[in-house]
Amino acid sequence: MTTEVIAAVLIAILGSKLWDFVISRFKRKDEKEDKQDRVLKTLSDIKRDITTISSKVDENAAILARTHILRFNDELINGIEHTQEYFRQQLQDIDTYEEYCNKHPGFKNTYATMAISNIKDVYSNLLKKGVFSVRED
Repeated sequence: MTTEVIAAVLIAILGSKLWDFVISRFKRKDEKEDKQDRVLKTLSDIKRDITTISSKVDENAAILARTHILRFNDELINGIEHTQEYFRQQLQDIDTYEEYCNKHPGFKNTYATMAISNIKDVYSNLLKKGVFSVRED
């Protein structure tokens, strides 16, 4: 074989290997970008799900606080006496409920407005008189 034939064979072999190498690099880059896109989409979906769950947890906390408020008001109306600590817990529920209602104007909050007003009035009157129920063990 002549030098020219050997050179032509080497160029053909190296050229095809070089071409295969370049193509494999582009494929890897495309595959990496596809994986990155899938990961970013998954992270975006997870973030959306967490936001949805967080909103639902906040709403459930407000609904639970409202339930406590209404039950406590029923007890006051029925003459059940309560300690100052229990009143404070109910005031905390009122704060939770009112804060949620203020941040979410579309949330139906008319259910507890009169109950909240009554609880605050009773608490204020008991504070003025200084006569809360005392738990006896």
